Amino acid sequence: MFFAAIACCTISAGSLFSKSLTYFLIIVALLTLLIFTFKKQYKYLTVFVFISFFIGSLFLEFAKIESINDLDGDYIKGEFVVVEDLTAYDDYNNVVIKEKNCDSIPNGTKILLFDYKKTKLKYGDVIKVTLRLNSIKENNKYRISNFSEGIYATANTKTIVKLNKKDVFYKSLGDVRQYVKKNISARFSGDKAGLLLAITTGDKCLLSEDFSHNIKTTGISHVIVVSGMHLSIIMAAIFLFIDKIFYNKYVRCILSIFVVFIIYSVCGFTASITRAGAMFVVAGIAPIFNRDNDSLSSLLTAITIIIITAPFIVLNVSFLLSVVSTLAIIWIVPFYLNILNSRFNIKSLFLKTIIGSVLCSFIAVIFTLPIIIKVFGYVSIVGPITNLIINIPITIALISNIIAVLVNAIPIIHHISFLMFHLAGLCSQFCQYIVNQIAKLPVTVAVLPKSAFWWSIFFIALIIGYMYYYEYKKKRSDFNANSI
Repeated sequence: MFFAAIACCTISAGSLFSKSLTYFLIIVALLTLLIFTFKKQYKYLTVFVFISFFIGSLFLEFAKIESINDLDGDYIKGEFVVVEDLTAYDDYNNVVIKEKNCDSIPNGTKILLFDYKKTKLKYGDVIKVTLRLNSIKENNKYRISNFSEGIYATANTKTIVKLNKKDVFYKSLGDVRQYVKKNISARFSGDKAGLLLAITTGDKCLLSEDFSHNIKTTGISHVIVVSGMHLSIIMAAIFLFIDKIFYNKYVRCILSIFVVFIIYSVCGFTASITRAGAMFVVAGIAPIFNRDNDSLSSLLTAITIIIITAPFIVLNVSFLLSVVSTLAIIWIVPFYLNILNSRFNIKSLFLKTIIGSVLCSFIAVIFTLPIIIKVFGYVSIVGPITNLIINIPITIALISNIIAVLVNAIPIIHHISFLMFHLAGLCSQFCQYIVNQIAKLPVTVAVLPKSAFWWSIFFIALIIGYMYYYEYKKKRSDFNANSI
């Protein structure tokens, strides 16, 4: 699946910059697969099918974009459903709506709506609107960002009416998020509540401006964007519980899908959590078909499936950071961790855990550096140490808060939730204190020159190159030993 993931990512990224490049990359990918097939490498037939599905999906998206471009500047009327929380500004609200009943535009089209009437809209609200459609031009600085989220048009409202009906699916998502927010807000206040809400749902509305700034400068922004780290913690705890009591691959699969859907409901369908969720679903389904499964295969399969369903998500910054850091941790960290453990003969489980945490943080930072430099232009110097200090408390806060929220929904045992909420609050307060103190240091971030991007790429190439060189030397050494 490595070839499929790389091919789909490359074609997708290139398609937003040049159609000629897109066609060229498609031809190269298909010719390469045909060569392997003629050489009787039939295992690549699956890869061929995946790439074919992706190409079909990509052209369907381009057809949708073209039809929207033809309506640029036109007024359209129809019913839409609110699919995200609104963002309020002084003069208007921003909200993403999705086509529900409108003959003028393709089914399921998402639009970023500028509502100058400041209508109070919630998840799942069905609205009847007349709006002026604006296609997203190639010179629009938000084009890549919007396309990566499946938004191909913006619009200004002329009339907007809330209908007395709701979209059941999106309303359910909104109700779950509101339930979590209500539980946290009722027990905590200030940045303590803001941090708990952010790590649980990704909603940063309760964070103060100062604390949000401190989070960025201390390099822990990924903590408040619900990602694979959070889902991994939850799924690991669930799988450990199942495997200890009994093991059943069908129960494991169904539970994986159910838990992922619940997390989607709480967090919304963000790019990073979508990647993580798809990865765990793939890992759960693989044993059903008696297929060997490992983390790397699950990641690559998940990436390919996600890009087939949303071709432009590959340019989403959250998705990129999530994929690259996870790939580095799964692919690179075990190799260097084994070398360190064997070379220094480390036997202590505690020491191995500490070294593993440090190495994961270091490798993840190195591999995401090109993206961070390209997008933000600066890096956090104190990020690695901040992550190490708050890693365990944040984990405890997340698990405690989720358990507390779930238990509080059960009338018979809801009183037990008090202890879990209290533990989550203590951990949140500790993390808040650490972040604020580290942010007071004289230097927290470094602004890097443009050349740093290429140096970071070179450093990553060295890390990967040494890994393959080491394996080559080892195989050659084993071959010589066997010959003697």
